[in-house]
Amino acid sequence: MSNIKSDLLKILILSSIFLVVLISCISNNVDNNNREYNLYSQIMCPVCDGQTIAESQASISNDMKKMIKTQISEGKTDDQILYYFKERYGQEIISSPSYSGFNITVWIAPILIIIGSLLLLIYSLRKNMNKGKS
Repeated sequence: MSNIKSDLLKILILSSIFLVVLISCISNNVDNNNREYNLYSQIMCPVCDGQTIAESQASISNDMKKMIKTQISEGKTDDQILYYFKERYGQEIISSPSYSGFNITVWIAPILIIIGSLLLLIYSLRKNMNKGKS
């Protein structure tokens, strides 16, 4: 009877280890797929107008996706991969402009325009209200 218990215990331990390894592999694969798609959505297609390589079906986009998969499997970080594409295709290949230099205006200008529009709206409403009281 004790042999049966020890065999069952061994089977239970081995199956637990197998499940942990299986779940770990699945989780790692999902993380890599999310990482790939995140990089795809940050890089513009060089031949398509306004599309990232995630959206594009052009052959150059497919080649760029393969390059990203290769670089991920080589252990490169996201920043290293993005730097590779910036060096090869220029800053315009990145879908969002950097937060430095003249590009900062792309991030600040919409906020300033909205604030200015709201101030102008408030000013004109007050002016119209004062005309109505007179």
